[in-house]
Amino acid sequence: MTDVTVEFVGGPLDGTTRSVHATPEGGSPGRFAVDVGAVGNGVAGKHDYRVGADPGGENPWTYEYRGIRPG
Repeated sequence: MTDVTVEFVGGPLDGTTRSVHATPEGGSPGRFAVDVGAVGNGVAGKHDYRVGADPGGENPWTYEYRGIRPG
């Protein structure tokens, strides 16, 4: 399976990059979620990120923060 590098914009992961498994089309999955408790808040839910625009050149894919969703 191929990985793509993604950069997070906003929220608790702002400015960080990670590798995620690429979709069969070679892009990043449309959504990424992180448990709220995983970043120390202790509240039930998930930090919700959605994929941004297709990057150009050497730029990574971006995930834009959408807020906390129940979970």
